[in-house]
Amino acid sequence: MPFVSVNGVRLRAETLPHRRAERRPDAVPLVFVHGLAASSAFWMAAGVQTLTGHGACLMYDLRGHGKSDTPNTGYGLTHMADDLLGLLDQQGIAKAHIVAHSFGGMIALRAAVKAPDRVVSLTLADTRIRPLQQTITLPKVRLPAGLRARLDDLGIAEIPQSETGDGVHYLETVARIQLAAGKEADALLSAIYQHPGLFRSRRNAQKWITLAERASFVEEMTTGESFSAQDLAALECPMLILVGDKSPTRPSAFALKRLCPAARLRQIAEAGHFFPLSQPRSFLRPTWRFIRAVNAGQFVPETDDDTV
Repeated sequence: MPFVSVNGVRLRAETLPHRRAERRPDAVPLVFVHGLAASSAFWMAAGVQTLTGHGACLMYDLRGHGKSDTPNTGYGLTHMADDLLGLLDQQGIAKAHIVAHSFGGMIALRAAVKAPDRVVSLTLADTRIRPLQQTITLPKVRLPAGLRARLDDLGIAEIPQSETGDGVHYLETVARIQLAAGKEADALLSAIYQHPGLFRSRRNAQKWITLAERASFVEEMTTGESFSAQDLAALECPMLILVGDKSPTRPSAFALKRLCPAARLRQIAEAGHFFPLSQPRSFLRPTWRFIRAVNAGQFVPETDDDTV
């Protein structure tokens, strides 16, 4: 299993080779940044193998996630973005297309603000952008008495209704339900959040709970240096913003589109936050076309959003 050392932390990283390397040996690689409580397996499940026609695809597990090391500190946005840029250095990548989901989009934006010459394009899938959207309002959950009683039996006392911490507590609740309910978890989570379990193993669910219970982790995640709306407005790289039309991150998507003249916005119909998994074609198709247009020097941002 491939591991690399970046900023003193061992990160799991994997590269899918460029399928057309013999025809375009100088193709710009794609680098994928997953969200909180996920891992690089998220991208394999979303079908990013399809995108190797554009270039090599590099995926990695964030620090504290997947099979990467879990240091005691370094979970703020600046450290995470430095990990991304350090990974590019370690892999000898001068410039890349960055594709990110959820909190991974915050990491990608921070990296683009810090080192704009390293980012050829940004694809942001359902990212809450903290300076543009202070709170995530989760879908209101009205639990039937029987379901509430079952959650009480499992020791799940509270279902988060809003978040300021990029989904940390919501994800902790999902992890606790998966651990406590076993095979029943998918049915319970579908009834509560309209999606099945998110953690691929009990180990991953427990790893997230342990991380989320650290006061230092939550503090670093929710405070500290980020970037401003003015920083975002100064970004000149082509940008594709993808958002589910039922996602709580829609305010971020529309605000970012208004700020960035080089951005194209696409809403995904009948989709929530995890549409790259639930509707992979709706993620892959616009991403493929966007990167193709950027590589050909033919990208033109639209003035209006579109729904696909």
